[in-house]
Amino acid sequence: TYLEVNPDIAAAGVNPFSHYIVTGRGEGRSLKIDLGFRYEILKAAPSLEDRVRWLRESSPDPEPSDVQHLVSALQQVGASTRLHITISHDDFTANLGGVQLCLTRESEAMRARDATHIHLYPAAAGLVIEFERRQPMVGVLINGERVGFFSAETLVEHLGPFATDRVLTFAVHSFLGHSIITMTAVLRAMNAQEGFFWIHDFASVCANYALMRNDVAFCGAPPPDSPACSVCLYGRRRRIHLAEHGRFFQAFAMTVLAPSQAALDLWLSSFPVKPAATKVHPHAKLRKRKADGEGGDRRGPLKVAFLGMPAPHKGWPVYERLVERFADDPRYEFHHLGKTKDPAIEAKFTAVEPTPEIAEPMAAAVEALEIDVAVIWSLCPETFCFTAYEAVAGGAKVVTNPDAGNVPRFVAETKNGLVAQDEHALMAMFQRGDVLPLGRAVRGQPLYSLSYSKMSADFVAETLS
Repeated sequence: TYLEVNPDIAAAGVNPFSHYIVTGRGEGRSLKIDLGFRYEILKAAPSLEDRVRWLRESSPDPEPSDVQHLVSALQQVGASTRLHITISHDDFTANLGGVQLCLTRESEAMRARDATHIHLYPAAAGLVIEFERRQPMVGVLINGERVGFFSAETLVEHLGPFATDRVLTFAVHSFLGHSIITMTAVLRAMNAQEGFFWIHDFASVCANYALMRNDVAFCGAPPPDSPACSVCLYGRRRRIHLAEHGRFFQAFAMTVLAPSQAALDLWLSSFPVKPAATKVHPHAKLRKRKADGEGGDRRGPLKVAFLGMPAPHKGWPVYERLVERFADDPRYEFHHLGKTKDPAIEAKFTAVEPTPEIAEPMAAAVEALEIDVAVIWSLCPETFCFTAYEAVAGGAKVVTNPDAGNVPRFVAETKNGLVAQDEHALMAMFQRGDVLPLGRAVRGQPLYSLSYSKMSADFVAETLS
C-alpha cells in the first residue's frame, strides 16, 4: 500500500489518497512496492528451450516446393556472369525492418550491376541457429522473386552447377533460423572462398542476439565459461552459437562489416576466431539540408518522444516511468511515435511505420510534430540505430544511456544530445530541467537527410568490374 511504501506519510497521519494527488505524484512517490520491470520479466519468463519448442510447433517447415520451379527460375536469369548470394533470417521482401531495408538496398545495387541475386532464408522462423533438425527447409528468392522452399541437398545439386563460370560473392546478414552446416555445404558447392559477414546484432556471439542476460540487462559478453553465463538462460546455447559461427569463419575467409566502431569493438572482444579483415561501414550518414532553416520561435512545453517499438529491451519501461513521473509537469509534453500503441501510457501516439515509399518515415514524423528530444534508452548495445539518426535528421536531440552501443557514441561525436548514466540520472535530469536547453526554440532546429550505403555492394564493385 501507499503508506507501507511511504512510512513518513503514515507517521504524519496524512490521508494517503489526498497526499498522493496533491503532493506525492509530483514527488515521484510509488503507490505500491515496486520491484521494477526487470523483476516482472524474470518472474514471467519461460525457458529458452520452451520458447524454441513453441516457435517450432507454431511455425513448422512447409512442404518442399517442386524442384522444377528452381530449375526454371535459374534458367530465366539470362547470361549474367555475376552472382551474389545473401543469407539472412527472413524473406526481406515480405517484412519491413532495419535489416530488411539494408538487404533491399544491397539487392537493388547488385542487380543494377547486372548481377543475379539469390537470397537464402529459413523457411521456418527461428529464435536461434538451427542444429537439431536434420533437414531444415530453405527459402529462395531470385532477383527479389520468391521461388520456393528447398532442401539443402536440392540447393547443392542445382546452385553448385549454376555458380560455375560465374563471379561469385556472398554476404551473411544473419544465421538465425539456419543450420550453419547446411549453409556451409551450399556455399562450398558453389566453390565460395571468401565473403562478407555483417554485424547487425550479436547472434554470432550469443543465442541472445542483444546480449541481454536473462532478457533484463546488458551482459558485456563475458567468457562463455564464466559464472555470469552459467546463471543465464542463454548460456548453454551461447556455446553452440560461438562454436558454429567459429567453424564457419574457419571454413571461409570472412571480412566482417560493422555499421559502427562500437559494434566492431564489442564483437572483436567476444568472438573466438580472428576474421580475414574488418571494416566499419555505416548504414547511413547525415547530410545537412540546405532548405528549412536554423532556429525557430515555437513556444510551449518541451516535446519528448519515444520512437519505435514499445519493447523492454528498447527501454520502454523506463520511458513509461518517466512519463508517469512528469505527466503533470507543464515543462514537458510526452509522445510515442511507432507502429503499436500502448494505451496504458499518458503519451500522445502517432502511428509511424516503415514503408518502401517513404525513405525516412520516423524523421518526417519527428519534423512534422516538432519533437525536441527523443529518448532512445536501449538496454542492449545498438550496432547502428537508424532511429537515432532519423531523430536527429528530423531536428530532435537524443537522450540515451551508456549501454546503448552506438547511440551514446553517435550522440557524443555529433554533439546531438545527452547521455545519462542510468535511470536515476535520467529522472534527475528531467527534474532539474537539464534537458530544457535541448528545445528547438533554444538551440535552433537544424534538419538533415540520410545518405544510405549500398551495403556489401560498396565492397564488391571492384570484384564485379
